[in-house]
Amino acid sequence: MKKNDLSALQENCFCFCDKEISREAPFQVPIDIPEGFTVDSAEAAAAVTWSTDHLSCISEPCLIQTGPETEDIGVRYAVRVQGTVTLLVSVSPVRNQYGQGNGSVSVIHTEEIDQVVYYAAKFDRCPDFSQMTVEDLLIVPPFYGSPLTVTGTLVLPPSPDPQSYVFTANSGDSTVSVIDAAASIVVATIPFTSVPTDLGVTLDKAYTYVLHGNTNLVSVVDHQTLTVANTITVGTGPRKIQFDPAGELAYVMTAGSIYTIDLAIQAVSDVFSVPDAADFALDPNGQFVYTANTSSWSVDKFDVNTGQLVASIINTFEYPSLIQTPYAGNFAYVMNGELWPKGVTEISLSPLFRGEDFDRQFETLRTIVFSPDSTRAYFLEPYSVPFLIDNLYVVDTATQNIIANVSFPNAFDLTVTPDNQYIYAAQPNDNTVTVYRTSDYAAVTVIPVGTGPSAIAM
Repeated sequence: MKKNDLSALQENCFCFCDKEISREAPFQVPIDIPEGFTVDSAEAAAAVTWSTDHLSCISEPCLIQTGPETEDIGVRYAVRVQGTVTLLVSVSPVRNQYGQGNGSVSVIHTEEIDQVVYYAAKFDRCPDFSQMTVEDLLIVPPFYGSPLTVTGTLVLPPSPDPQSYVFTANSGDSTVSVIDAAASIVVATIPFTSVPTDLGVTLDKAYTYVLHGNTNLVSVVDHQTLTVANTITVGTGPRKIQFDPAGELAYVMTAGSIYTIDLAIQAVSDVFSVPDAADFALDPNGQFVYTANTSSWSVDKFDVNTGQLVASIINTFEYPSLIQTPYAGNFAYVMNGELWPKGVTEISLSPLFRGEDFDRQFETLRTIVFSPDSTRAYFLEPYSVPFLIDNLYVVDTATQNIIANVSFPNAFDLTVTPDNQYIYAAQPNDNTVTVYRTSDYAAVTVIPVGTGPSAIAM
């Protein structure tokens, strides 16, 4: 939608979608205990009931950037919750000065709410207030004449539309940007003390694991709160993460080792050595990892259960340095070549053997990305004017043929939507993510993110 097409919204839509969102509303309620009675805060418990009869929802139109040109803008809706929540807060047990009795004290408290809770692609996507919850109840004892206080957090309902996030690892400012895929805007920015260099989203879409390549740390981001829930120590320089198809384990490659993380407890459960491996990929069945070895010029196959080397392709590759497996299928693509240009070879996974080479040479590849249904693979070269403008190659995996060659300016990493209709490209030189249609590879939306987005996952 162009700017001059928005005249009908001019009166109600004045600015871009830049309002911070939050579904949490902290509260604190002072409670005066009647004279002659006491509350032991060590044993006391608080209870809260509430009424949302005086809450309302407003969908406020706002503007977002939808294309590469400054005049390319569209409309999203900031969903604002306004009004009051009436709380009945109780504390028990309340006893007399002799420790007798088992009563309670209750007060009525009114909490004002006025905040944007999420962005929506459509008008009138208000939350279901019956799903509101109260969390983190805490009793604060009296202090220097202040009354006993109950604190907690009202958690407002989520969007009625399924939430889908895109995450970028911004190496330039040590943040992760969280994009609401439906609204095409950044809804949270998560800061880190260590540089985020790569990331991956668990199959159940509950967590994002962030690798810090300048340390030995992996951070775990909870999608419910969009905050860091845990930090896991692995080996030096974690560089890539893959998840097993059962959704139970993650594999993180560091310098010379692969660490197994148990996703249920978010802790390292095993580690095995992969000497001189430059890259690795997990097979679609989750039983083996395959490494590209730049020292022995081999592709090596390891059993993830034992950590043992079980097979190798040797004496056929020249400096294999990049390998990627699809979500389904018995093959992988390997980039190899000591100098430039590079070649890409298809290999069979079981049994392990070298297949055919693609009939095209590449300057080098930044990444190989498969569509979720494994019917397409995307080979991304560095973008360079005027030499490497058409830097994305689209492969039909059924025929192993390149079917398109298009331009994704300054793209460094890619992720594909579950329905295969869009590609999100991270552009570190521009501090943006551009969304492309897979039907014609045209740019449809440009989303500003943090500084230097070098990795992206959905």
